Amino acid sequence: MPATHLITGRLGSGKTRTIEQLIATEKLTHGPAVTVWGIETAAPGRLTGLDRTADADQAVQLLTKASALAGRRFAHAHQREYEPSAAEPRLLLVIDDAEPLLADTEAAGLLQFLAVIGRKSGVETVLAATDTRLNVWPPALLRRFTSDIVTQLPSRPRIQD
Repeated sequence: MPATHLITGRLGSGKTRTIEQLIATEKLTHGPAVTVWGIETAAPGRLTGLDRTADADQAVQLLTKASALAGRRFAHAHQREYEPSAAEPRLLLVIDDAEPLLADTEAAGLLQFLAVIGRKSGVETVLAATDTRLNVWPPALLRRFTSDIVTQLPSRPRIQD
């Protein structure tokens, strides 16, 4: 399981749809052994299949809860290898339109923490972003999110009449 997954593309390229497909696949494949939390900064309520959701105003609270869960699991990781189960499911944290969180120092720090210990603690973070320039992303966080899985969506072709 990767700790991070970055989905990039221009507006209208299908980032939200890709997240929805990922959620559906994870739930179908792993059933109750995966739980999905989502942060939707631009248009709350678009993503389906979320077990817990937050908008931009509640994002830091949800990231704090995810970080606390990851921290507890990481502290016990030396005792056993993490095995997802219905009682202790793997956490898939999806963030659509992540740019506002990248500008928030606290949120970016929590994302960095999750990226560092996620794999060992059963927490995978998926970010969808339009802009991956260094002036938008904290450099260390961009390095973390470009070191695992990156999905670059092409622009939609223009249809001419």
